[in-house]
Amino acid sequence: MFKQSFRLILTISLFLISCLLLALAPASVSAEGFRITPFLGYRAGGDFEDGGTGAVLSLSEEETYGIILNKETKPGFDAEFYYSFQPAHLIAGGAVTPGVLAEVDVEYFHLGGRQYWDKGAIRTFVVASAGATHFSSDASNLESDTRFSIGLGGGVELGGEGRIGLRLEGRGFATFFNENSGILCGSQGGCVILMESNFFLQYEVGAGVTFKF
Repeated sequence: MFKQSFRLILTISLFLISCLLLALAPASVSAEGFRITPFLGYRAGGDFEDGGTGAVLSLSEEETYGIILNKETKPGFDAEFYYSFQPAHLIAGGAVTPGVLAEVDVEYFHLGGRQYWDKGAIRTFVVASAGATHFSSDASNLESDTRFSIGLGGGVELGGEGRIGLRLEGRGFATFFNENSGILCGSQGGCVILMESNFFLQYEVGAGVTFKF
């Protein structure tokens, strides 16, 4: 709960700082330089097949929040940093051990690029990224884990010619594992998940306010 509150406060703080910087920026500032987008979203997917028991374990569908930073490197292309946080439950299906096994936070830290096309006040785009997926739990006996992941997505930015816009997008993420590797392992041995497959997928839709400097 503390980590969730801290990340929410951090996101809100970055949002307020963005508003302050925008208010202090000169009126003639270009809308094509640096962009900050705090956002809210919804993430689904994230099924694991446990190699030890054969059970299917799923992450609950939950809200997400985060921030996107863009810097134009050439006309029609941005470099991008993407951070997204999801507080979720790890749920076991089937008749043997149904129910919530653990509280799991899933975070994406990605660097990538965005190709966009301006159509007046509407900017359409596609984005590709790579980075890390971080799994953690509030349970003190479970260790966190970080894995390589990639992301692909696209969307639209409304108000592309002004200093404030609305960004709508969808993304898919693939996180990769070694076969039979463990996730959320205890400090005294044993893991909540023993991966059977080499990757898992999640999907996210989100909306945010873009501030342009």
